[in-house]
Amino acid sequence: MNALYAALAALAAGYALGRYKPLHRASDWANWQRFGKRPTGARYWAMYTVLSAENIGWLVAHPVQGWDAWKHRNDPPPPKSPPVRIRTDHATEEPK
Repeated sequence: MNALYAALAALAAGYALGRYKPLHRASDWANWQRFGKRPTGARYWAMYTVLSAENIGWLVAHPVQGWDAWKHRNDPPPPKSPPVRIRTDHATEEPK
């Protein structure tokens, strides 16, 4: 019976955390701190701790894409396409 209660408690805790999304809220908070008044002290360290954990977690989950992005971080931009040519032959004709 204790195992059943433990399983139900784990499901309830998982559901509550899934609804509250504390990690998503922390990530949103840290991203918004970057665009407002520059944080100092404990807020500065908390912001960069959250952002670093987010980046490290992404690199652990996607090592191949992370390595490829690192290799191509200083690539020159792709060449621009040629300009669009607009024909204006009809504009130079005299109206009849």
